[in-house]
Amino acid sequence: MLNFQKITIEDKDKLNRFLSKSTFRNSDFSFSNIYCWSQKYQTSYAIESGFLFLRFMAGGKKAGYMYPLGEGCLKTALETIIADSKERGEPFRMFVLTRRMFENVEAVYPGKLDYNPNPARFEYIYNTEDLIHLTGKKYQSKRNHINKFKKTYRFEYIPITPGIIPECLELYSNWCKENGNCNDPSLVDERISVERAFGNFEKLGLTGGALRVDGTLVAYSYGQPLSVDTFGVHAEKSLYEIDGGFTMINQQFAEQVCSGYTYMNREEDLGLESLRKAKSSYHPAILLEKGVATEKIQP
Repeated sequence: MLNFQKITIEDKDKLNRFLSKSTFRNSDFSFSNIYCWSQKYQTSYAIESGFLFLRFMAGGKKAGYMYPLGEGCLKTALETIIADSKERGEPFRMFVLTRRMFENVEAVYPGKLDYNPNPARFEYIYNTEDLIHLTGKKYQSKRNHINKFKKTYRFEYIPITPGIIPECLELYSNWCKENGNCNDPSLVDERISVERAFGNFEKLGLTGGALRVDGTLVAYSYGQPLSVDTFGVHAEKSLYEIDGGFTMINQQFAEQVCSGYTYMNREEDLGLESLRKAKSSYHPAILLEKGVATEKIQP
């Protein structure tokens, strides 16, 4: 049985030796995401035979594994986690697998697993230049929002530094009040994630930006690179009372932080219709399919 351990902030460099080599562009292999959401998903890790194994709980009930990262034999790595699940008396599951990951699995372990895409977990990946310049008819409404924002408000874009983190946390609390209070069960886990992110912002290697309007912080965004060509946007918040705030922070963050990357991954819609419409309205270049793999039932 693998010796899985709870993830701490001190594990960043150890895990990043594997995570930083990923070319899959998925947000699941961001250490900041793994650490900040580890309480919700009970995420743990093990390193053995040159591979990083990650294990977590989906929906608080179903245990499973992520795609093993390493430079050794993938088949051996798969056999390791399959054996681990059997020793624990659990059905074998691999979560958040991209189509390319499953193809890699199928190549070395053919016909043994079923793969079921989960649209709620698909990730929206955009051409960074599109989000910076918003050119063409399809982005006309976005340009209109930005032009109205510029005419309506006296604003400035500033990088997130330790000195403004208390203001970012205050903004999050105000955003929560606009969305039914942060004590709402649907927001409790997110609040923990946000507090972990801002409480360890520099240690996690996060980069962020914020908007001030008349001296008051009204929007922020932050994230970190996922691969050499893709930047992952982990969070974006704006007060709804600020008309066009989301559009403006999106454009400014793309321009100020992400211009050196070909793509921006703005993560999943979680099956929420409002998020699906918002993310689709920016016309993703790639809708990164992800799903679950389980052992086939043998006749």
